Amino acid sequence: MGKAFKSNLASICSVMALLLFSTQTSASLTNVVKFSQGETIAVVSGGIVTVDVMGDNFTLGPDGAAFSLKWDPTVLQHVSTSYVNPPWHISSADETTASSGLIDSIFVGITALNTNAGSSFGIASFTFNVLGNPGDVTALALGNDSFSIGFLNGLTGLNVNYVDSQVQVVPLPAAVWMFGAGIVGMMGSMKRRKTT
Repeated sequence: MGKAFKSNLASICSVMALLLFSTQTSASLTNVVKFSQGETIAVVSGGIVTVDVMGDNFTLGPDGAAFSLKWDPTVLQHVSTSYVNPPWHISSADETTASSGLIDSIFVGITALNTNAGSSFGIASFTFNVLGNPGDVTALALGNDSFSIGFLNGLTGLNVNYVDSQVQVVPLPAAVWMFGAGIVGMMGSMKRRKTT
C-alpha cells in the first residue's frame, strides 16, 4: 500500500474513533438541557428561526426550573418566548435585556403536588429574527439563571449539564435562486404562448 493511502486511512480511522467517542460521551450524560435542533443550526440572513430547549435523560424529573439564554444580538434579534404546557403550568422570563442578547431569568414550574416533568421533556421555544450576514456565527448559550435557582425536584437541587448550540448564518442555497429563475422563465414562456 502507498504511503498516502495509509496516511488517509489512519486519518479516517482517527476521525471515526473521535466521533464514536464523542457520541458515547454525550449519550452518557444525565440531566441534559439542550436545543432539540442539535449543536449546529444553519439559518438564512433575513429569516426567522425558532429553537426549542428541552431536558433529556434526567434521573429525577424536575418540578421547577430556572435558566438563562445568551446570544450575539448582532446576529439574532429576540422576538418571542413560549413555554411547553404540559408539563409546565407556570412560566415567566425577564426579557428586559433581550435586546443586548441575554434573557437572564427564565422560570418554569409545575403546580400539581407530587408531579414532575419526567426524564425527557420540552421546556420553552425562542423565536429570533436573523440579522447576521452569511458567515456570521453566534453561540446560543444556556446557563444558570441570575438567581441561581437552577433545576429542582421539590427542595432538591439537580446538577444539570447544559449543551450549547452554534447558529451559523448561511447564504440562500443556489438551488432556491435557480428554482425562482426557472419559475419566472416558465411564466414568461406561458405568457408568450397565450399571446400567439
